[in-house]
Amino acid sequence: MKLSLQLLTLQTWREEADRKRKLERRRRAAEENDEELEDAYQELRKRLVLLLFLNLSKARKWKSYMTMEGVWRRDRRIPRIALVDPAASPWSRLYESRNDQALITVTGFDHASFHSLLFFFEPFFHGYTPWVGAGDGTQFRRLKKTEKRGRRRLLDSRMCLGLVLAWYRFKGAEFILCGWFGFTGGHANTWLRFGRRMLLLSLWKHPLAVVALPTAEKIKILQQQVRDRLDALPNVYCVADGCKMALESCDGLTKQSMYYNGWKSGHYISNLFVFSMDGRIIMSVVNAPGSVHDSTLADWGDVYEKLRTIYDQTGGVCVADSAFSTVNAPCLIKSSGDITAAKSPQDVRVIRQATSVRQAAEWGMKAVQSAFPRVKDKIHYEEGGERKIYLMLLVLLYNMRLELVGLNQIRNVFVPGWSRDSAYFVESDW
Repeated sequence: MKLSLQLLTLQTWREEADRKRKLERRRRAAEENDEELEDAYQELRKRLVLLLFLNLSKARKWKSYMTMEGVWRRDRRIPRIALVDPAASPWSRLYESRNDQALITVTGFDHASFHSLLFFFEPFFHGYTPWVGAGDGTQFRRLKKTEKRGRRRLLDSRMCLGLVLAWYRFKGAEFILCGWFGFTGGHANTWLRFGRRMLLLSLWKHPLAVVALPTAEKIKILQQQVRDRLDALPNVYCVADGCKMALESCDGLTKQSMYYNGWKSGHYISNLFVFSMDGRIIMSVVNAPGSVHDSTLADWGDVYEKLRTIYDQTGGVCVADSAFSTVNAPCLIKSSGDITAAKSPQDVRVIRQATSVRQAAEWGMKAVQSAFPRVKDKIHYEEGGERKIYLMLLVLLYNMRLELVGLNQIRNVFVPGWSRDSAYFVESDW
């Protein structure tokens, strides 16, 4: 009996010792976890303090680490005190001079064509307001007739239209427009974005600006004009080519790879234009990533399908370069072909004349770039749709300028009778 009690006491003591050891291990583990959590918390706190310090130092570097004179010398804004009143700005002086040469230089349009644009633009300018949302011109709303208006606008419709057209003609920083029109940077950007949207709405269905396929009768006339100059190409009525516009690089490897073009070793926006032989853009695909091939772009934009439809209806043929697919496509003739592959002298003439006609696409691209030099500048990367509006309006303004101002080499060469300078070209037998 005494031995049994001793054994029971020993067993109980061992169980109690094991229980204490387990509790001690748990306590130590909890303390270690608390220490790890405390270390992690302190490390996170240090990082947050460092990030906050860096952000504050970046935000305050102009005011906290420099004198006021240093801040003024590094600020790239033009304050109101340094600008003239918009009514007395260089733009107002140029417009009131009634000089067509000066207005074409600044806007690309003479006074008669500028007033034609203004006739359609002015109702949209007065019927909508940009002062909604963020007030940066990216949003607008219609003004009600019974709505009580606020202060009178500092600029009128002529200034806003001139600002949009001059922006297409100026390259580089936009602060140049502030001096020309007497606007501060914020207001210039607001009215520029708003003006582009209103001008796009006003020209979207305008018969002189709209991008539309020519009628069957017009295609026959264009074919005859080409046939008179190049008898081996009796059915050609248009030319096609791709145009890449430089784009600034963006953050993120995925986005960057979309716009990177290995052939040109840079970031670009891919566009495709089809010019009829009178100089108009009759088909266009704009704002595609720079990595997209011209043939793929034509497929995505249904350009091949439209060309096949016209070929089936009128027999019209388009001349394109080697970037386009002409396999099983009788509606396309490829320029710069291999003469050694020609089977007859007639094939040799077709290849050589197709190469000659293909030059018209280069003339069209030059007309776009010379009329609107902004396209040769690097486009800012953004995802708000501003780039698409800029490119769509560019095409409409090109067609409008072709009809109202002229100055287009494609029309002067192939359809001189439709040119604004037709008397010179017809008399000189150009």
